[in-house]
Amino acid sequence: MKLPQFCKTPNLKITLVSAILATIGATVAIVYLPWAMISKRNIDTIIAQVNQEISLATSQEVERLFASAQSAQQLIQSSFTQDFIDLSNRQAQEAFFLSALEANPNFTWIQLGYADGDFIGAQRTTQGLLRFHSREWNAKTKTTLSTIRSYQLEGKQLRLIDQKSETMNPAFYAPQRPWYQSAIQAKGQTAWTVYVYRSTNAPGMDTTIMLEKQEKTVGVIGVGIELTQLSDYMRKLQSKQPGEAFILNGKAELIASSDAQEVRAEPAYSSQLQLKQLSAAQNPLLQYAHQTLQTQQMSVGKLESQQRFVYTNPQTNARYFVSFSPVGHLDWVVGTVIPEANYLGEINRNKQILLIVIGPFILLTAGLSILAVDRVIARPILKVAHAAADIETERFEQESLFSVAQRTDELGQLARVFQTMARQIYMREQTLKQQVQELRIEINETKRQKQVKEIVESDFFQDLASRAQTLRSRNAKPNQAE
Repeated sequence: MKLPQFCKTPNLKITLVSAILATIGATVAIVYLPWAMISKRNIDTIIAQVNQEISLATSQEVERLFASAQSAQQLIQSSFTQDFIDLSNRQAQEAFFLSALEANPNFTWIQLGYADGDFIGAQRTTQGLLRFHSREWNAKTKTTLSTIRSYQLEGKQLRLIDQKSETMNPAFYAPQRPWYQSAIQAKGQTAWTVYVYRSTNAPGMDTTIMLEKQEKTVGVIGVGIELTQLSDYMRKLQSKQPGEAFILNGKAELIASSDAQEVRAEPAYSSQLQLKQLSAAQNPLLQYAHQTLQTQQMSVGKLESQQRFVYTNPQTNARYFVSFSPVGHLDWVVGTVIPEANYLGEINRNKQILLIVIGPFILLTAGLSILAVDRVIARPILKVAHAAADIETERFEQESLFSVAQRTDELGQLARVFQTMARQIYMREQTLKQQVQELRIEINETKRQKQVKEIVESDFFQDLASRAQTLRSRNAKPNQAE
């Protein structure tokens, strides 16, 4: 029965080649797809580890700064309370403050604000100079006379390189400063204050404590640290991979950032400097962090453990891993924003390398496999198929299967069996033909005899025979008369 056109099976070669290609494709998929999925999963693990390392390292750096500032503060306090430094001797105070500042390169300020409004302090500038500030408050005129002496460190000696005096505008009154008020409110305990330093327009942190003698408040001692060094530290942590690390307070204000420009207040607003809100950041990655906080409706000040989120850019569909972890001091939180592309790019490069390496190998293997299957399997089977067709058309020759019959495998056995079968079929056909020929002769003879009998026995033949007999009799009589 002839199959409909749509039911025809494909060519043997096509079937074998398709099977080989399907096997190779399945093998590649079995290797590639799990690797791709595991790589994707590993991205989350790696980024989580990076976030944890950045958070831990930043927390340790903050801890170190807090501890060193508090230790220096206690040393300065005890030096005054135990009369190692005379409160009335400004020259001795200047030498002591400059020495303490020189010994602690992380400190930006060491200061003492007096209850009467005066102020003295040693400052480290961004240029590496040490400056001593003396600010004398005039209660009658409500003005402040500032004297600044600048020193440069040469070897182990400080050399005075500049001195200037001027009336400050606006006036400086120590008890009005945030760090001073925090210490008074702490009532003998250490107070921590974060605000924008006027001198640099950058966030700074002061640890302060009241200075009392004979149960009388003399003033407030403070150690100030400009937090740009935290920003520098975080930038070094992030230098290996693109991304942003930052520190927020409980009000979502930027304390430090690996993008140091984001934490600086605008000079135009120097009279009312405030810490910058995360929402006001221009850096796109910091904006992603802000949008994550908004989407998750999360309060930074109430964070108790690390929280990780994924932010997807709606325009590019790029993913960013955002994390927030409590520092352990004040209400500070360490945040990180790491683009997935940092690690996905490496994986994509590895994919390309993998394809470049195994692509030609797969093509070569597929080609060799197809060639081998064609020669080892397809061609011998097709020879057997052609032999079957030749038998059908009576054109079969034993030599056509000789090369296949010499094989010792199943195909060789099939060819030998087919040769034997072909010989038997041939012999049977010949015998059958002879038998048919003999049968035809026999049938023809029987038919001839039957036809003769029918003729002889017919009335016409009998009548004709009778007439012939009569004629023969007549012819015989004249002969006898003669």
